[in-house]
Amino acid sequence: MGNWENDPEEEPNGLTEIEQMQMDAILLETAYNNAWQVLSGNVSFDLMMKKQFTKGAELVLPYDPEKGPKKDELENMIAYYIETEEYEKCAKLTQILKEKYGS
Repeated sequence: MGNWENDPEEEPNGLTEIEQMQMDAILLETAYNNAWQVLSGNVSFDLMMKKQFTKGAELVLPYDPEKGPKKDELENMIAYYIETEEYEKCAKLTQILKEKYGS
C-alpha cells in the first residue's frame, strides 16, 4: 500500500476500499447485535455499557439510546436480519416496530 496520492485504491485512513467496506460491515453487525441484545431484553443498556467500559471498548448502537430507535432504524435492522436469515429476530423487531409506530 502506498500513500493516498500514489494508490487510488487506498483511503486516507490507510485502508483500501475493500478493507474499509469490511470494517464498515463489522461495525454494522456489532451495532445491530448490540441493539438486538438491548431491544430483546437480554441485557440492559446500562449493563452493556458497564461491560464495554470494563473491556476498554466503545459501545456502538445504530440509534440514540436515550431516544430509542426511530422507525427507519428498526426497518433497517429488520432488513439486515432478513438478509442474514435470522427470522426470529425479524419477528421480534417487527413486533417492537408495530408497538412503537403502529401498522
